[in-house]
Amino acid sequence: MSSLRILAAGLLASALAVVPPLATSHAESSPASRTQACAHGYVALTFDDGPSTTTTAILQALHDNGLTRATFFNIGAQEQLHPDLVTAEQAAGQWPGDHTYSHPFLDELTTSQAAAEILGTQQIHEQLTGVREALFRPPYGRTTPEIRALARSMGMTEVLWTVDTQDYAGATTAHIVATALAAHRGDIILMHDAGYATTVAAVPQIVRGLADRGICAGRVVPTRHPVTAWPGTTFFATAGRW
Repeated sequence: MSSLRILAAGLLASALAVVPPLATSHAESSPASRTQACAHGYVALTFDDGPSTTTTAILQALHDNGLTRATFFNIGAQEQLHPDLVTAEQAAGQWPGDHTYSHPFLDELTTSQAAAEILGTQQIHEQLTGVREALFRPPYGRTTPEIRALARSMGMTEVLWTVDTQDYAGATTAHIVATALAAHRGDIILMHDAGYATTVAAVPQIVRGLADRGICAGRVVPTRHPVTAWPGTTFFATAGRW
C-alpha cells in the first residue's frame, strides 16, 4: 500500500482542503417498512462521471421520489472541481464509488499509472468527506485481473453493471426508463451524472416504476458468486438491502 500511495502523490498535490462529513439530511424508513415495500427485491441505481451540472437535479429527483439512494461513481478530477457537490451527495445519504481520476482506458496504462488513477481518487474523496470509498468502477468497463487486484489491494470491490441504459449514447428518456424498468432483483443499472437532461428526466419515472413492481433501489454489495456483465466479463457484486 505504501508504494501505491506514493504513486498517487502527484495527483493529490492539488487536492482541496479537508471538508468535514455532513450528517444525512433525511430520515430513513424503518427496516420493517422497507422489507414490505421491497417485496420483489433490490436493484442498484448507479451514476458515473460526476459530479457535474446535473448532480443537484439528480439528488433532488431521488429525494422527491421516496428518498431513494444511489451509488455515484465519481471522477477524482471532477470531485476536486466540485467539492460542494461531493458533500451534497454525502449529506443526501448517497453511496460513493471510485471512477478513477481522469477516466482513462485503464487497461492501456502501466500498473503504476493505473494504481495512481484509482488510489488518487479514493484519497481525494476521503479528504473531502472523511469516508474511504469501498467500490470501484473501471471507465468503460475495461478491466483486467491485474486492475481488479489493484482495486482489491486498496480495499475496494470492482463493480461493473448488468443493465446499460445507454444514456451516454443519446438514448431518449423513454428508452432510459424502459431499459431500467426491465431490471430484476440484484441488477446493477448504469446511468450517468454527466449533464444529460434525459437522465434527469428519467429518474422519477424509474423510481416510481420500480416501486410499482415492489422493487427498491438498494446498495451495491460484494458477492461470492460471479455476475455476468456481458459475454466474457464477470464481476463480484450485486444489489442488496441497505
